[in-house]
Amino acid sequence: MISISGKEWKEYKTPKRLIDKLSSDFDISENLSKFYLSRNFNKEDILIKKITDNNLNIFSKNKDFLSASEMIVDIIKNKQKTLIFGDYDVDGISSITILSSFFKYLNHPFKYVIPDRFIDGYGPNIRLLEQNLDKEVDNIIFLDCGSNSHDVISYLKTKKIKTIIVDHHIINNLDIPRSDILINPVKNIKKKNDNNVCAATLTFFLIDIINKKLDSKFKLNDYLIYCLISTICDVMPLKGFNRKMLSIGFKNLIIRNKGLKKLISNNLKKKITYQDIGFNIGPLINSSGRMAKANDVVELFLTQNDDKIDKILDKMNTHNLTRKRIEQENLGLIDFKKYYNKNVIFIYNKKFHEGVIGILAAKLSKIFNKPCFIMTESHDLLKCSIRSANNVKISKIINKLIANKLIISGGGHDEAGGFSAQKGCLSNIEKFLNNEYKTLKTRRYSYFDSFAIFPKKNSSIISDLKSLEPFGKDNPEPIFYFRNIKSIKSKIINERHVQNILKNKSGRSIKSISFDCVNSELGKYLLNFKKEFDLVGSIVENNWNNKKELELRVIDIIQKT
Repeated sequence: MISISGKEWKEYKTPKRLIDKLSSDFDISENLSKFYLSRNFNKEDILIKKITDNNLNIFSKNKDFLSASEMIVDIIKNKQKTLIFGDYDVDGISSITILSSFFKYLNHPFKYVIPDRFIDGYGPNIRLLEQNLDKEVDNIIFLDCGSNSHDVISYLKTKKIKTIIVDHHIINNLDIPRSDILINPVKNIKKKNDNNVCAATLTFFLIDIINKKLDSKFKLNDYLIYCLISTICDVMPLKGFNRKMLSIGFKNLIIRNKGLKKLISNNLKKKITYQDIGFNIGPLINSSGRMAKANDVVELFLTQNDDKIDKILDKMNTHNLTRKRIEQENLGLIDFKKYYNKNVIFIYNKKFHEGVIGILAAKLSKIFNKPCFIMTESHDLLKCSIRSANNVKISKIINKLIANKLIISGGGHDEAGGFSAQKGCLSNIEKFLNNEYKTLKTRRYSYFDSFAIFPKKNSSIISDLKSLEPFGKDNPEPIFYFRNIKSIKSKIINERHVQNILKNKSGRSIKSISFDCVNSELGKYLLNFKKEFDLVGSIVENNWNNKKELELRVIDIIQKT
């Protein structure tokens, strides 16, 4: 079943005996059993919604956490001014917010620094540190960065400045920086554990240990929301520990921060959900770092001044609208047909905006189900954002690019990353990537969970989907195959999305939406094709102004021959 986007769709097959056994053991539907089995969920993952254990700190006996906590306790007791250096994305902002709030509560002297995406790039650099170091600063805590900053750490050692790194990014070629303490779960890649977590979560549980050592009354649980936001937005695996944390966190969710509370209430007319974080709140927080500077967002979360909160929110909304506009303009520069038969998506365009190339890479990797490299120019350098597909590990590619001296620097996760390179290396990078991916098949299978019909409002499938939440990495939203569908009405929404009224063979109709597809083959098809077709998509229950409505999110179309 080859689609109009060039994907070959297959049903994910699960033995019926296993489905029946799991269904019987846990008293759940066959559909839900199939979902759990296809995602390799264990017993705890299945029962996660019933877990009430709030003792979440799995790092309480970790030697790196204990060493860092002892060092920070000593820094606090001696009132040594601390420089916090964090990343400009949601995870970095959240990590800075948690630690800064803790220091503010203790009246500990500190300041924070966030690099400018366009001037400084990702991670620490000596020039930026020199601008922010003063005689009182003798320790720096790096959050969500620093794992590959060897030159920076060496420089700080000459200044006799103590360094702690709290990070979760890949360590290139396992060359560990010589900081005083490095907290990074990927240090020991051979150890199979449940520690694949974001930097905000690492920061949260480090402070949990310090808070207890100091016998402090700091209300750390008020800041668990930042771990939830970062876990979802930084695309952490939503199984095991992360799934447990999100489940417990949302079950007991109370948002007390004035800035965050108003950000959410201004943009949502309902109780916040997992989906809202990924689709609305996260992108809004990220927009400042993509279009300008992320400092405003941290200030939003630290201030108690209502006027300041309103001014920052206005600025963030402007940044977000700008981001959306530029994103659509940049998508319009891409000829999708050129890449259907490519093994890897490699697109260079100096007109691409550096702040949105990560979004473009994410969208295209999903559309084509192939690794995607999006590159532009910035300050006389090439900047590239990468998203993986089909379990191809980006870390290995980046390490090879470094080893072959094709890039200046790079890093990220196994599923996403980026690098900087000299302009003259463009053709060599492209040749290298095409060679690396030449063994991949032109078409890679994309899987749907099961065949389905348009559900009714009270369909059991909705409760099954809610049991399976939250959706994300390692727990994708179930995809269904719908046969013999016609579009009876279509329109463009916000110049980006395509909305349809779809009808099946039995006459039942349902509203559908396909996001960011106006310029793609999918969008053109949905707007113009009136004959019968099959489609793959997900089922969602929208709750707007207390009105629940089922909706299909169209992913792909298989044209009838």
